[in-house]
Amino acid sequence: MKTKDRIMISFAKILPSAYRKNLSQLFVYAGKRTNPEVWVGSSVVISLILFIVLVVTPYFLTRTFDIKYILIAFGVVITVQMMAYLMVYFRVEDRTKKVEEALPDALQLISANLRAGMTPFEALKLSARDEFGPLKEEIEFATAKAFGTESFTKALLNMSKHIKSEMLERAMKLFTTAMRSGGHTAQLLEELSKDIAETRTLKKELVTNTKTYSMFIMFTIVIGTPLLLAIAIHFLKMVTAIQAKTGRSTVGFGLDFLAGQITISPEFLTKLSMVILFITSLLACMLMGVISEGKAKHGLRFAPFVIGASIIVFFIARQMIGSIIGGL
Repeated sequence: MKTKDRIMISFAKILPSAYRKNLSQLFVYAGKRTNPEVWVGSSVVISLILFIVLVVTPYFLTRTFDIKYILIAFGVVITVQMMAYLMVYFRVEDRTKKVEEALPDALQLISANLRAGMTPFEALKLSARDEFGPLKEEIEFATAKAFGTESFTKALLNMSKHIKSEMLERAMKLFTTAMRSGGHTAQLLEELSKDIAETRTLKKELVTNTKTYSMFIMFTIVIGTPLLLAIAIHFLKMVTAIQAKTGRSTVGFGLDFLAGQITISPEFLTKLSMVILFITSLLACMLMGVISEGKAKHGLRFAPFVIGASIIVFFIARQMIGSIIGGL
């Protein structure tokens, strides 16, 4: 083992063992052959470097410690760790999706091979096609293990330990059960293939039917919310400017709402708007993940783009509204 890897593994031990164990399992599902401890250690080192830079740099510039920069540094550390985890998680999800897309065709091919008089081992081995992607790799790995030191049944069941897919796990269990019981394995696999294909078709139809709701949510978050917040800030600026000019002379002229003291400044409302846009965009992306894939984490893939777009629209809208009102 290289010295660099040893150092990274030492840094990885800073994080809880439960987290490292969970990430190690995700590495197996993702098909990664590298040591997960090295990956975790690298993310820890990057987090520590960024933390030190964000805390020390303001001190050298101002010669004072500000709690604000420490909180920002902690936020960056948490963000880096989340990104390191989500990168592996999304690779697992992509691999699972590719396997489940190829599974019906693979089962049909295995069934056809069995009907042609092949043994289950030969039928599985010859079904490994390049277009099956990750499933081809697992089929080749399983047949290699079965050809060597492991039983064919155990090699089939272990395929689900390398790919996070309930469909694949159920298919392999039915395959092994049919072989043990001496049933009509080819017919069973063919029916299972049709069932999986129908399930995926229904899922696609469900996603298609909910696209209208998804588009409405995205429009509200990316366009509607930033626009309303920009209008609110300029309304506050107008009221503050009117109060500064008229003072309390508006009382009794139907403008009593302008007489009260406003404790919220436009600058504070701008910062609050940024927080609101960040939180609402994040929650909206999680909701989109639930709608499309049934998993909130899946929507986090689009969070940086949605958050960035909503903030950009907010500043553009604020500038445009300011120009329009200023020209009146």
